[in-house]
Amino acid sequence: MPLHPRMSPLQIMLLIQLEASPKYGYEMLKSIKQAFEGIWEPRTGTIYPALRSLERRALVETQVREGVDFYHITSSGRKLLLDIGSQQALTMRFSNKFIEVLVDWMSPSLKKSIITNLSSVIGDDVNLIGGIIRFFDDVEPEHKIKFLKIMRKNLAKRLNDIDIMISESEGIM
Repeated sequence: MPLHPRMSPLQIMLLIQLEASPKYGYEMLKSIKQAFEGIWEPRTGTIYPALRSLERRALVETQVREGVDFYHITSSGRKLLLDIGSQQALTMRFSNKFIEVLVDWMSPSLKKSIITNLSSVIGDDVNLIGGIIRFFDDVEPEHKIKFLKIMRKNLAKRLNDIDIMISESEGIM
């Protein structure tokens, strides 16, 4: 069962935070800001509407304690989180295909402009698969090994593609 089509990344983050324990809105906002280290800073005007939307869908409940709204994940919210993997797989496939299509449609001058902008961060330690690898902290070895071997095979192919592109480009120069 895929996630609700209108489930935003922010709503997913809020539900995951609530899975661990009940929290109040500002506490979740601070956690997100801290985790994103200045790259993204959602505002309270974004968090609270997302929480209200989750509540309307019966994925979270609000309980007032000493005048503060604490949000709790419901059993429906927990069930939805269990299905997050299938949705993330679809999202990754869509994102990959989306980028491929955009690049195919781009003019050479637009590609050059984008590569120039991306060059400013390419030296950063950007780990595109780091988030995926973190899944394995608590996973049984047989699942971990199978997945990592497939990932290694795919990465080896990508590195080979890069080596070919470098060789071809050096031959042009």
